[in-house]
Amino acid sequence: MERSKQYIDAAMGRVKASFVLKNANFINVFNQSIDSGDIAIVGDTIVGIGKYTGDVEMDCSDYYVAPGFIDAHVHIESSMIMPEEFAKVVIKKGITTVIADPHEIANVEGMDGISFIINNSKAAPIDIYFMLPSCVPATKFEDSAYVITSKDLEKLINNNEVLGLGEVMDVTAVINKDEDVLKKIDIAKHKHIDGHCPNILPNELNAYLSCGVRTDHESTTAKDARLKVSRGMYVMLREGSAAKNLKAVLPAVNNQNFGRFMFCTDDRHIDDLLEIGSIDNCIRLSIKQGLNPIKAFIMASYNAAKCYGLKDRGAIAPGYKADLVIFEDLKGLNIVKVIKDGKEYIELPHKKHAKVNIKSSMHMDFIESEIFKVESIASAINVIKLIPNSLETKLVQRKTENNRGYIKRIIDKDILKIAVFERHHKTGKHFVAFIEGLGLKNCSIAQTIAHDSHNVIVVGDNDKDMEIAVNSLITIGGGIVMVSGGSIIAQLSLPIAGIMTFATPYIVSEDLKRLSRIARAFGVRAEYDPFISLSFMALPVIPAVKITARGLFDYKKFHFIKLIVD
Repeated sequence: MERSKQYIDAAMGRVKASFVLKNANFINVFNQSIDSGDIAIVGDTIVGIGKYTGDVEMDCSDYYVAPGFIDAHVHIESSMIMPEEFAKVVIKKGITTVIADPHEIANVEGMDGISFIINNSKAAPIDIYFMLPSCVPATKFEDSAYVITSKDLEKLINNNEVLGLGEVMDVTAVINKDEDVLKKIDIAKHKHIDGHCPNILPNELNAYLSCGVRTDHESTTAKDARLKVSRGMYVMLREGSAAKNLKAVLPAVNNQNFGRFMFCTDDRHIDDLLEIGSIDNCIRLSIKQGLNPIKAFIMASYNAAKCYGLKDRGAIAPGYKADLVIFEDLKGLNIVKVIKDGKEYIELPHKKHAKVNIKSSMHMDFIESEIFKVESIASAINVIKLIPNSLETKLVQRKTENNRGYIKRIIDKDILKIAVFERHHKTGKHFVAFIEGLGLKNCSIAQTIAHDSHNVIVVGDNDKDMEIAVNSLITIGGGIVMVSGGSIIAQLSLPIAGIMTFATPYIVSEDLKRLSRIARAFGVRAEYDPFISLSFMALPVIPAVKITARGLFDYKKFHFIKLIVD
Protein backbone atom coordinates (compact mmCIF):
# COMPACT_ATOMS: atom_id res chain seq x y z
CA MET A 1 0.00 0.00 0.00
CA GLU A 2 2.84 2.42 0.82
CA ARG A 3 4.30 1.88 -2.61
CA SER A 4 0.96 2.68 -4.24
CA LYS A 5 0.80 5.92 -2.25
CA GLN A 6 4.25 6.87 -3.56
CA TYR A 7 3.11 6.15 -7.12
CA ILE A 8 -0.05 8.24 -6.68
CA ASP A 9 1.78 11.24 -5.24
CA ALA A 10 4.38 11.22 -8.02
CA ALA A 11 1.74 10.66 -10.72
CA MET A 12 -0.26 13.64 -9.36
CA GLY A 13 2.86 15.79 -9.32
CA ARG A 14 2.70 16.27 -5.54
CA VAL A 15 6.26 14.97 -5.20
CA LYS A 16 9.12 14.52 -7.61
CA ALA A 17 9.49 11.23 -9.43
CA SER A 18 12.74 9.38 -8.79
CA PHE A 19 13.67 9.39 -12.50
CA VAL A 20 12.17 11.29 -15.44
CA LEU A 21 12.88 10.93 -19.14
CA LYS A 22 12.17 14.46 -20.35
CA ASN A 23 10.63 15.27 -23.74
CA ALA A 24 10.66 11.65 -24.87
CA ASN A 25 9.39 10.50 -28.26
CA PHE A 26 8.04 7.12 -27.27
CA ILE A 27 6.39 4.16 -28.95
CA ASN A 28 2.75 3.97 -27.88
CA VAL A 29 1.87 0.31 -28.36
CA PHE A 30 -1.82 0.94 -27.76
CA ASN A 31 -2.34 3.67 -30.36
CA GLN A 32 0.37 2.41 -32.74
CA SER A 33 1.86 5.90 -32.69
CA ILE A 34 4.88 7.89 -31.57
CA ASP A 35 3.80 10.15 -28.72
CA SER A 36 5.73 12.86 -26.87
CA GLY A 37 5.98 13.67 -23.18
CA ASP A 38 7.90 13.14 -19.99
CA ILE A 39 8.07 9.58 -18.68
CA ALA A 40 7.99 9.61 -14.87
CA ILE A 41 9.41 6.63 -12.98
CA VAL A 42 9.29 5.69 -9.31
CA GLY A 43 11.31 2.64 -8.34
CA ASP A 44 10.89 0.09 -11.12
CA THR A 45 7.53 1.38 -12.37
CA ILE A 46 6.32 4.02 -14.80
CA VAL A 47 3.88 6.25 -12.91
CA GLY A 48 3.03 8.96 -15.40
CA ILE A 49 3.18 10.39 -18.91
CA GLY A 50 2.97 14.17 -19.29
CA LYS A 51 4.92 16.97 -17.60
CA TYR A 52 7.04 15.90 -14.64
CA THR A 53 10.11 16.74 -12.61
CA GLY A 54 12.43 14.17 -11.08
CA ASP A 55 15.29 13.72 -8.68
CA VAL A 56 17.20 12.56 -11.75
CA GLU A 57 16.27 13.78 -15.22
CA MET A 58 17.46 12.81 -18.67
CA ASP A 59 16.71 14.92 -21.72
CA CYS A 60 15.39 12.64 -24.47
CA SER A 61 14.49 15.37 -26.98
CA ASP A 62 16.77 13.88 -29.62
CA TYR A 63 15.93 10.24 -28.88
CA TYR A 64 13.19 7.66 -29.23
CA VAL A 65 12.08 5.43 -26.38
CA ALA A 66 10.63 1.93 -26.78
CA PRO A 67 9.51 -0.73 -24.31
CA GLY A 68 12.28 -3.21 -23.46
CA PHE A 69 12.53 -5.97 -26.04
CA ILE A 70 11.47 -9.54 -25.29
CA ASP A 71 13.04 -12.65 -26.86
CA ALA A 72 10.01 -14.92 -26.96
CA HIS A 73 11.93 -18.18 -27.35
CA VAL A 74 15.63 -18.84 -26.80
CA HIS A 75 17.93 -21.65 -25.79
CA ILE A 76 20.57 -19.81 -23.80
CA GLU A 77 22.83 -22.86 -23.99
CA SER A 78 23.29 -22.24 -27.73
CA SER A 79 25.25 -19.10 -26.88
CA MET A 80 27.68 -21.46 -25.08
CA ILE A 81 27.85 -19.11 -22.07
CA MET A 82 26.13 -18.97 -18.70
CA PRO A 83 22.74 -17.21 -18.35
CA GLU A 84 24.26 -14.42 -16.23
CA GLU A 85 26.88 -13.69 -18.92
CA PHE A 86 24.32 -14.09 -21.72
CA ALA A 87 22.13 -11.48 -20.05
CA LYS A 88 25.00 -8.99 -19.86
CA VAL A 89 25.37 -9.27 -23.63
CA VAL A 90 21.73 -9.03 -24.67
CA ILE A 91 20.70 -6.21 -22.30
CA LYS A 92 23.03 -3.93 -24.26
CA LYS A 93 20.97 -4.89 -27.33
CA GLY A 94 17.79 -3.68 -25.62
CA ILE A 95 16.55 -7.07 -24.44
CA THR A 96 15.17 -6.83 -20.91
CA THR A 97 13.20 -10.11 -20.78
CA VAL A 98 13.75 -13.54 -22.31
CA ILE A 99 11.64 -16.69 -22.36
CA ALA A 100 14.20 -19.51 -22.16
CA ASP A 101 13.77 -23.22 -22.78
CA PRO A 102 16.65 -25.14 -21.12
CA HIS A 103 16.04 -28.38 -22.96
CA GLU A 104 19.63 -28.52 -24.26
CA ILE A 105 21.22 -28.97 -20.85
CA ALA A 106 18.23 -31.05 -19.70
CA ASN A 107 19.07 -33.68 -22.32
CA VAL A 108 22.58 -34.02 -20.86
CA GLU A 109 22.09 -33.28 -17.15
CA GLY A 110 18.38 -33.85 -16.57
CA MET A 111 16.50 -31.98 -13.84
CA ASP A 112 19.81 -31.00 -12.21
CA GLY A 113 20.70 -29.19 -15.42
CA ILE A 114 17.44 -27.25 -15.39
CA SER A 115 17.96 -26.24 -11.75
CA PHE A 116 21.54 -25.21 -12.53
CA ILE A 117 20.38 -22.87 -15.32
CA ILE A 118 17.51 -21.41 -13.26
CA ASN A 119 19.78 -20.72 -10.28
CA ASN A 120 22.46 -19.03 -12.39
CA SER A 121 19.86 -16.83 -14.07
CA LYS A 122 18.91 -15.24 -10.74
CA ALA A 123 22.03 -13.05 -10.86
CA ALA A 124 21.24 -11.84 -14.39
CA PRO A 125 20.56 -8.13 -15.05
CA ILE A 126 17.45 -9.02 -17.08
CA ASP A 127 14.35 -11.08 -16.31
CA ILE A 128 14.76 -14.67 -17.44
CA TYR A 129 11.63 -16.80 -17.43
CA PHE A 130 11.57 -20.49 -18.26
CA MET A 131 9.49 -22.98 -20.18
CA LEU A 132 9.98 -26.52 -18.85
CA PRO A 133 11.34 -28.92 -21.48
CA SER A 134 8.50 -31.09 -22.77
CA CYS A 135 10.51 -33.45 -24.95
CA VAL A 136 13.63 -34.87 -23.34
CA PRO A 137 14.51 -36.69 -25.48
CA ALA A 138 12.87 -35.01 -28.48
CA THR A 139 11.49 -38.37 -29.65
CA LYS A 140 11.64 -41.99 -28.57
CA PHE A 141 14.07 -42.58 -31.44
CA GLU A 142 16.94 -40.75 -29.72
CA ASP A 143 19.47 -41.46 -26.98
CA SER A 144 19.70 -38.64 -24.46
CA ALA A 145 21.41 -38.87 -21.08
CA TYR A 146 18.09 -38.40 -19.28
CA VAL A 147 14.38 -38.91 -19.83
CA ILE A 148 12.24 -36.22 -18.22
CA THR A 149 8.75 -37.41 -17.36
CA SER A 150 5.54 -35.67 -16.41
CA LYS A 151 6.30 -36.48 -12.74
CA ASP A 152 9.61 -34.64 -13.04
CA LEU A 153 7.90 -31.55 -14.48
CA GLU A 154 5.35 -31.48 -11.67
CA LYS A 155 8.17 -30.55 -9.28
CA LEU A 156 8.88 -27.26 -11.07
CA ILE A 157 5.73 -26.28 -12.95
CA ASN A 158 4.55 -23.91 -10.18
CA ASN A 159 7.94 -22.24 -9.78
CA ASN A 160 7.57 -18.45 -10.10
CA GLU A 161 10.20 -18.31 -12.86
CA VAL A 162 8.39 -20.98 -14.89
CA LEU A 163 5.76 -19.76 -17.35
CA GLY A 164 4.70 -23.13 -18.67
CA LEU A 165 5.64 -26.03 -20.93
CA GLY A 166 8.38 -25.68 -23.54
CA GLU A 167 8.08 -26.48 -27.23
CA VAL A 168 6.12 -29.68 -27.73
CA MET A 169 8.23 -31.05 -30.56
CA ASP A 170 6.86 -34.56 -30.88
CA VAL A 171 3.72 -33.67 -32.83
CA THR A 172 3.27 -37.31 -33.82
CA ALA A 173 3.14 -38.33 -30.16
CA VAL A 174 0.44 -35.72 -29.51
CA ILE A 175 -1.84 -36.68 -32.37
CA ASN A 176 -1.34 -40.37 -31.53
CA LYS A 177 -2.38 -39.63 -27.93
CA ASP A 178 0.86 -40.62 -26.21
CA GLU A 179 0.04 -40.84 -22.49
CA ASP A 180 3.12 -39.16 -21.04
CA VAL A 181 3.13 -36.29 -23.55
CA LEU A 182 -0.56 -35.62 -22.83
CA LYS A 183 0.15 -35.72 -19.07
CA LYS A 184 2.86 -33.08 -19.53
CA ILE A 185 0.44 -30.90 -21.46
CA ASP A 186 -2.23 -31.40 -18.81
CA ILE A 187 0.18 -30.36 -16.03
CA ALA A 188 0.76 -27.02 -17.80
CA LYS A 189 -2.86 -26.29 -18.78
CA HIS A 190 -3.09 -23.53 -16.16
CA LYS A 191 -0.01 -21.86 -17.63
CA HIS A 192 1.34 -21.56 -21.19
CA ILE A 193 2.24 -24.26 -23.73
CA ASP A 194 4.72 -23.65 -26.56
CA GLY A 195 4.55 -25.46 -29.86
CA HIS A 196 6.98 -26.69 -32.50
CA CYS A 197 5.13 -27.83 -35.60
CA PRO A 198 6.88 -27.50 -38.99
CA ASN A 199 4.96 -28.57 -42.10
CA ILE A 200 1.91 -29.59 -40.09
CA LEU A 201 -1.30 -30.56 -41.92
CA PRO A 202 -4.53 -28.65 -41.13
CA ASN A 203 -6.26 -31.49 -39.26
CA GLU A 204 -3.09 -32.29 -37.36
CA LEU A 205 -2.86 -28.61 -36.42
CA ASN A 206 -6.45 -28.69 -35.16
CA ALA A 207 -5.69 -31.71 -32.96
CA TYR A 208 -2.45 -30.14 -31.71
CA LEU A 209 -4.12 -26.84 -30.80
CA SER A 210 -7.08 -28.55 -29.15
CA CYS A 211 -4.64 -29.65 -26.43
CA GLY A 212 -3.79 -26.05 -25.56
CA VAL A 213 -0.63 -25.37 -27.59
CA ARG A 214 -0.46 -21.65 -28.37
CA THR A 215 2.80 -20.70 -30.12
CA ASP A 216 5.08 -21.81 -32.94
CA HIS A 217 8.52 -20.71 -34.14
CA GLU A 218 9.00 -23.25 -36.94
CA SER A 219 7.13 -21.54 -39.79
CA THR A 220 9.33 -21.21 -42.86
CA THR A 221 6.72 -19.75 -45.24
CA ALA A 222 4.15 -16.97 -45.03
CA LYS A 223 1.40 -19.43 -46.03
CA ASP A 224 2.18 -21.70 -43.09
CA ALA A 225 2.28 -18.73 -40.69
CA ARG A 226 -1.08 -17.41 -41.91
CA LEU A 227 -2.71 -20.80 -41.32
CA LYS A 228 -1.39 -20.98 -37.78
CA VAL A 229 -2.45 -17.43 -36.94
CA SER A 230 -5.91 -18.11 -38.39
CA ARG A 231 -6.20 -21.02 -35.94
CA GLY A 232 -5.37 -18.75 -32.98
CA MET A 233 -1.62 -19.31 -32.62
CA TYR A 234 1.03 -16.74 -31.89
CA VAL A 235 3.75 -17.09 -34.52
CA MET A 236 7.37 -16.17 -33.85
CA LEU A 237 9.55 -14.78 -36.61
CA ARG A 238 12.86 -16.50 -35.96
CA GLU A 239 16.29 -15.15 -36.77
CA GLY A 240 18.91 -17.43 -35.31
CA SER A 241 22.48 -18.16 -36.35
CA ALA A 242 21.47 -20.97 -38.71
CA ALA A 243 17.68 -20.78 -39.00
CA LYS A 244 16.81 -17.45 -40.59
CA ASN A 245 13.09 -17.47 -41.36
CA LEU A 246 12.17 -13.83 -40.72
CA LYS A 247 12.29 -12.63 -44.32
CA ALA A 248 10.30 -15.60 -45.59
CA VAL A 249 7.57 -15.36 -42.94
CA LEU A 250 7.28 -11.56 -42.70
CA PRO A 251 4.87 -11.23 -45.70
CA ALA A 252 2.26 -12.99 -43.54
CA VAL A 253 2.12 -9.96 -41.22
CA ASN A 254 -0.61 -7.43 -42.04
CA ASN A 255 -2.63 -4.70 -40.32
CA GLN A 256 -5.28 -7.16 -39.17
CA ASN A 257 -3.11 -9.91 -37.70
CA PHE A 258 0.18 -8.30 -36.61
CA GLY A 259 -0.85 -8.61 -32.96
CA ARG A 260 -0.29 -12.37 -33.26
CA PHE A 261 3.37 -12.09 -34.31
CA MET A 262 6.53 -11.68 -32.24
CA PHE A 263 10.27 -12.24 -32.58
CA CYS A 264 12.64 -14.90 -31.29
CA THR A 265 16.23 -16.01 -31.81
CA ASP A 266 15.87 -19.68 -30.78
CA ASP A 267 19.53 -20.64 -31.21
CA ARG A 268 22.13 -17.89 -31.58
CA HIS A 269 25.88 -18.09 -31.13
CA ILE A 270 27.68 -15.58 -28.94
CA ASP A 271 29.61 -14.01 -31.84
CA ASP A 272 26.34 -13.21 -33.64
CA LEU A 273 24.83 -11.80 -30.45
CA LEU A 274 27.79 -9.51 -29.91
CA GLU A 275 28.27 -8.35 -33.48
CA ILE A 276 24.83 -8.52 -35.13
CA GLY A 277 22.45 -8.50 -32.20
CA SER A 278 19.37 -10.29 -30.99
CA ILE A 279 15.79 -8.99 -31.14
CA ASP A 280 17.20 -5.59 -32.12
CA ASN A 281 18.47 -7.30 -35.25
CA CYS A 282 14.97 -8.69 -35.92
CA ILE A 283 13.54 -5.16 -35.68
CA ARG A 284 16.10 -3.73 -38.11
CA LEU A 285 15.60 -6.55 -40.59
CA SER A 286 11.81 -6.24 -40.48
CA ILE A 287 11.90 -2.49 -41.04
CA LYS A 288 14.37 -2.96 -43.89
CA GLN A 289 11.95 -5.46 -45.44
CA GLY A 290 9.18 -2.85 -45.35
CA LEU A 291 7.39 -3.46 -42.05
CA ASN A 292 6.03 -0.33 -40.38
CA PRO A 293 8.60 0.54 -37.64
CA ILE A 294 5.98 0.99 -34.93
CA LYS A 295 4.59 -2.48 -35.65
CA ALA A 296 8.10 -3.90 -35.43
CA PHE A 297 8.62 -2.40 -31.97
CA ILE A 298 5.21 -3.65 -30.80
CA MET A 299 6.03 -7.16 -32.04
CA ALA A 300 9.32 -6.96 -30.17
CA SER A 301 7.72 -6.09 -26.85
CA TYR A 302 3.98 -5.87 -26.20
CA ASN A 303 2.94 -8.84 -28.34
CA ALA A 304 5.33 -11.20 -26.55
CA ALA A 305 4.32 -9.87 -23.11
CA LYS A 306 0.65 -10.33 -23.98
CA CYS A 307 1.24 -13.85 -25.30
CA TYR A 308 3.01 -15.03 -22.13
CA GLY A 309 0.75 -13.21 -19.69
CA LEU A 310 3.46 -10.80 -18.55
CA LYS A 311 0.97 -8.05 -17.78
CA ASP A 312 3.49 -5.72 -16.15
CA ARG A 313 5.70 -5.06 -19.20
CA GLY A 314 5.85 -4.47 -22.93
CA ALA A 315 4.38 -0.96 -22.96
CA ILE A 316 5.20 2.61 -21.94
CA ALA A 317 2.27 3.58 -19.74
CA PRO A 318 1.48 4.13 -16.04
CA GLY A 319 1.66 0.93 -14.03
CA TYR A 320 4.06 -0.83 -16.42
CA LYS A 321 7.57 -1.90 -15.54
CA ALA A 322 10.18 0.72 -16.43
CA ASP A 323 12.10 -1.48 -18.85
CA LEU A 324 12.98 0.95 -21.64
CA VAL A 325 15.28 1.27 -24.64
CA ILE A 326 16.54 4.75 -25.53
CA PHE A 327 17.84 4.99 -29.09
CA GLU A 328 18.61 7.18 -32.08
CA ASP A 329 17.19 6.63 -35.57
CA LEU A 330 13.93 4.75 -35.90
CA LYS A 331 15.30 2.48 -38.62
CA GLY A 332 18.92 2.08 -37.58
CA LEU A 333 18.07 1.54 -33.92
CA ASN A 334 21.30 2.91 -32.49
CA ILE A 335 20.87 2.16 -28.79
CA VAL A 336 22.04 4.90 -26.43
CA LYS A 337 20.90 3.59 -23.05
CA VAL A 338 18.86 0.74 -21.60
CA ILE A 339 16.70 1.29 -18.51
CA LYS A 340 16.01 -1.87 -16.49
CA ASP A 341 13.67 -1.74 -13.50
CA GLY A 342 13.81 2.05 -13.58
CA LYS A 343 17.61 2.30 -13.51
CA GLU A 344 20.14 2.88 -16.25
CA TYR A 345 22.03 -0.33 -16.92
CA ILE A 346 25.75 0.05 -16.29
CA GLU A 347 27.95 -2.95 -16.91
CA LEU A 348 30.01 -3.97 -13.89
CA PRO A 349 33.48 -5.49 -14.17
CA HIS A 350 33.49 -9.21 -14.88
CA LYS A 351 33.61 -11.29 -11.74
CA LYS A 352 35.25 -14.67 -11.65
CA HIS A 353 32.89 -17.56 -11.17
CA ALA A 354 33.48 -19.74 -8.16
CA LYS A 355 35.31 -22.91 -9.07
CA VAL A 356 32.87 -25.72 -9.65
CA ASN A 357 33.84 -29.36 -9.82
CA ILE A 358 32.51 -30.27 -13.25
CA LYS A 359 32.33 -33.96 -14.10
CA SER A 360 32.95 -35.01 -17.69
CA SER A 361 29.80 -35.72 -19.66
CA MET A 362 31.73 -37.94 -22.11
CA HIS A 363 30.82 -41.56 -21.48
CA MET A 364 32.03 -43.41 -24.55
CA ASP A 365 35.05 -45.41 -25.68
CA PHE A 366 37.68 -44.18 -28.10
CA ILE A 367 37.00 -45.16 -31.70
CA GLU A 368 39.06 -46.32 -34.69
CA SER A 369 38.79 -45.11 -38.28
CA GLU A 370 37.46 -48.50 -39.47
CA ILE A 371 34.15 -47.60 -37.83
CA PHE A 372 33.44 -45.12 -40.64
CA LYS A 373 33.46 -47.77 -43.40
CA VAL A 374 30.01 -48.28 -44.93
CA GLU A 375 29.06 -51.68 -46.33
CA SER A 376 27.17 -51.70 -49.65
CA ILE A 377 26.85 -53.63 -52.88
CA ALA A 378 24.05 -51.37 -54.17
CA SER A 379 24.58 -48.55 -56.66
CA ALA A 380 22.87 -45.72 -54.74
CA ILE A 381 22.35 -44.37 -51.23
CA ASN A 382 20.09 -41.90 -49.44
CA VAL A 383 21.84 -38.61 -48.70
CA ILE A 384 21.00 -35.64 -46.45
CA LYS A 385 20.99 -32.50 -48.62
CA LEU A 386 21.36 -29.16 -46.84
CA ILE A 387 19.03 -26.22 -47.57
CA PRO A 388 20.70 -22.78 -47.36
CA ASN A 389 19.90 -20.70 -44.24
CA SER A 390 17.53 -23.35 -42.96
CA LEU A 391 17.44 -26.16 -40.42
CA GLU A 392 15.41 -28.23 -42.86
CA THR A 393 17.01 -30.67 -45.27
CA LYS A 394 16.05 -32.70 -48.35
CA LEU A 395 16.28 -36.43 -48.94
CA VAL A 396 18.13 -37.18 -52.17
CA GLN A 397 19.61 -40.29 -53.77
CA ARG A 398 23.16 -40.37 -55.10
CA LYS A 399 25.12 -43.01 -57.03
CA THR A 400 28.05 -44.77 -55.40
CA GLU A 401 31.19 -46.55 -56.48
CA ASN A 402 31.87 -49.63 -54.36
CA ASN A 403 34.94 -51.75 -53.69
CA ARG A 404 35.00 -55.15 -51.96
CA GLY A 405 31.59 -54.66 -50.38
CA TYR A 406 32.19 -51.13 -49.11
CA ILE A 407 31.36 -47.69 -50.48
CA LYS A 408 34.53 -46.31 -52.03
CA ARG A 409 33.18 -42.91 -53.02
CA ILE A 410 30.02 -40.99 -53.88
CA ILE A 411 30.06 -40.06 -57.56
CA ASP A 412 28.42 -36.65 -57.01
CA LYS A 413 30.57 -33.83 -55.65
CA ASP A 414 30.43 -32.07 -52.28
CA ILE A 415 29.32 -35.11 -50.31
CA LEU A 416 30.87 -35.91 -46.95
CA LYS A 417 30.51 -38.64 -44.38
CA ILE A 418 28.53 -37.71 -41.28
CA ALA A 419 28.21 -39.82 -38.15
CA VAL A 420 26.61 -39.69 -34.71
CA PHE A 421 27.95 -41.53 -31.64
CA GLU A 422 25.99 -42.03 -28.43
CA ARG A 423 28.07 -40.51 -25.60
CA HIS A 424 25.92 -40.67 -22.47
CA HIS A 425 25.65 -44.35 -21.54
CA LYS A 426 28.60 -46.03 -23.26
CA THR A 427 26.25 -48.10 -25.41
CA GLY A 428 28.47 -48.02 -28.50
CA LYS A 429 25.52 -46.99 -30.67
CA HIS A 430 26.56 -45.11 -33.77
CA PHE A 431 25.54 -44.56 -37.36
CA VAL A 432 27.38 -43.35 -40.45
CA ALA A 433 25.64 -41.63 -43.36
CA PHE A 434 26.33 -38.93 -45.98
CA ILE A 435 25.60 -35.21 -46.27
CA GLU A 436 25.64 -32.90 -49.31
CA GLY A 437 26.21 -29.17 -49.67
CA LEU A 438 28.34 -28.10 -46.71
CA GLY A 439 31.41 -27.45 -48.86
CA LEU A 440 33.99 -28.69 -46.32
CA LYS A 441 37.16 -30.18 -47.85
CA ASN A 442 40.30 -31.77 -46.36
CA CYS A 443 38.98 -31.25 -42.84
CA SER A 444 36.83 -32.93 -40.21
CA ILE A 445 34.68 -31.27 -37.56
CA ALA A 446 33.44 -33.10 -34.47
CA GLN A 447 31.33 -31.61 -31.70
CA THR A 448 29.18 -32.49 -28.70
CA ILE A 449 26.62 -29.85 -29.69
CA ALA A 450 24.08 -32.01 -31.51
CA HIS A 451 20.46 -31.09 -30.87
CA ASP A 452 18.72 -32.15 -28.82
CA SER A 453 20.33 -35.21 -27.26
CA HIS A 454 23.82 -33.75 -27.72
CA ASN A 455 25.62 -36.89 -28.70
CA VAL A 456 28.85 -36.64 -30.71
CA ILE A 457 28.37 -35.58 -34.33
CA VAL A 458 31.24 -35.57 -36.82
CA VAL A 459 31.57 -34.68 -40.49
CA GLY A 460 34.50 -35.04 -42.87
CA ASP A 461 36.06 -36.53 -46.00
CA ASN A 462 38.83 -38.51 -44.31
CA ASP A 463 38.15 -41.41 -41.93
CA LYS A 464 41.39 -40.94 -39.99
CA ASP A 465 40.75 -37.23 -39.40
CA MET A 466 37.22 -38.07 -38.24
CA GLU A 467 38.63 -40.62 -35.79
CA ILE A 468 41.11 -38.11 -34.35
CA ALA A 469 38.40 -35.43 -34.05
CA VAL A 470 36.04 -37.71 -32.11
CA ASN A 471 38.74 -39.07 -29.81
CA SER A 472 40.01 -35.55 -29.11
CA LEU A 473 36.50 -34.54 -28.05
CA ILE A 474 36.49 -37.36 -25.51
CA THR A 475 39.85 -36.20 -24.19
CA ILE A 476 38.85 -32.54 -23.68
CA GLY A 477 35.45 -33.39 -22.17
CA GLY A 478 33.31 -32.03 -25.00
CA GLY A 479 33.16 -29.01 -27.27
CA ILE A 480 34.31 -28.57 -30.87
CA VAL A 481 37.39 -30.07 -32.52
CA MET A 482 38.70 -29.55 -36.08
CA VAL A 483 41.26 -31.88 -37.66
CA SER A 484 43.13 -31.78 -40.97
CA GLY A 485 45.93 -33.98 -42.26
CA GLY A 486 45.98 -35.98 -39.06
CA SER A 487 46.50 -32.94 -36.80
CA ILE A 488 44.21 -30.96 -34.54
CA ILE A 489 44.04 -27.48 -36.07
CA ALA A 490 41.52 -25.87 -33.68
CA GLN A 491 39.35 -26.69 -30.70
CA LEU A 492 36.93 -25.12 -28.23
CA SER A 493 36.48 -26.75 -24.84
CA LEU A 494 32.92 -26.76 -23.44
CA PRO A 495 33.22 -28.54 -20.08
CA ILE A 496 29.65 -27.91 -18.89
CA ALA A 497 27.64 -30.79 -20.38
CA GLY A 498 29.73 -30.50 -23.54
CA ILE A 499 27.70 -27.47 -24.59
CA MET A 500 28.64 -24.53 -22.30
CA THR A 501 31.58 -22.84 -20.61
CA PHE A 502 32.31 -20.49 -17.71
CA ALA A 503 34.50 -18.33 -19.98
CA THR A 504 33.58 -14.71 -20.69
CA PRO A 505 31.45 -13.89 -23.77
CA TYR A 506 34.29 -12.10 -25.55
CA ILE A 507 36.75 -14.97 -25.12
CA VAL A 508 34.21 -17.52 -26.37
CA SER A 509 33.28 -15.25 -29.26
CA GLU A 510 36.89 -14.82 -30.36
CA ASP A 511 37.47 -18.59 -30.14
CA LEU A 512 34.33 -19.27 -32.13
CA LYS A 513 35.19 -16.69 -34.79
CA ARG A 514 38.63 -18.25 -35.15
CA LEU A 515 37.06 -21.69 -35.64
CA SER A 516 34.56 -20.26 -38.13
CA ARG A 517 37.34 -18.60 -40.15
CA ILE A 518 39.19 -21.90 -40.31
CA ALA A 519 36.03 -23.73 -41.38
CA ARG A 520 35.45 -21.17 -44.14
CA ALA A 521 39.06 -21.55 -45.26
CA PHE A 522 38.39 -25.27 -45.65
CA GLY A 523 35.39 -24.56 -47.87
CA VAL A 524 32.29 -24.29 -45.64
CA ARG A 525 29.81 -22.17 -47.58
CA ALA A 526 28.66 -18.74 -46.43
CA GLU A 527 25.00 -19.77 -46.22
CA TYR A 528 25.74 -22.24 -43.42
CA ASP A 529 26.96 -21.63 -39.89
CA PRO A 530 29.63 -24.35 -39.68
CA PHE A 531 28.70 -25.51 -36.19
CA ILE A 532 25.01 -24.71 -35.73
CA SER A 533 24.12 -26.16 -39.14
CA LEU A 534 25.99 -29.34 -38.20
CA SER A 535 24.39 -29.48 -34.76
CA PHE A 536 20.86 -29.62 -36.19
CA MET A 537 21.57 -32.57 -38.46
CA ALA A 538 20.89 -34.78 -35.44
CA LEU A 539 17.40 -33.41 -34.61
CA PRO A 540 14.72 -35.72 -36.08
CA VAL A 541 11.76 -33.41 -35.34
CA ILE A 542 12.72 -31.07 -38.20
CA PRO A 543 12.11 -32.11 -41.86
CA ALA A 544 13.03 -33.87 -43.96
CA VAL A 545 15.83 -36.27 -43.05
CA LYS A 546 18.29 -36.31 -40.14
CA ILE A 547 20.77 -38.69 -38.52
CA THR A 548 20.79 -40.09 -34.98
CA ALA A 549 22.99 -42.70 -33.34
CA ARG A 550 20.37 -45.25 -34.39
CA GLY A 551 20.10 -44.45 -38.09
CA LEU A 552 18.81 -42.19 -40.84
CA PHE A 553 15.48 -40.67 -39.82
CA ASP A 554 12.71 -39.61 -42.23
CA TYR A 555 10.52 -36.88 -40.69
CA LYS A 556 7.56 -37.48 -43.01
CA LYS A 557 7.44 -41.22 -42.28
CA PHE A 558 8.53 -40.46 -38.70
CA HIS A 559 10.70 -43.52 -38.69
CA PHE A 560 14.11 -44.72 -39.75
CA ILE A 561 14.87 -45.44 -43.38
CA LYS A 562 17.64 -47.47 -44.98
CA LEU A 563 20.84 -45.75 -45.98
CA ILE A 564 21.21 -48.06 -48.96
CA VAL A 565 18.73 -47.64 -51.83
CA ASP A 566 17.56 -51.07 -52.98
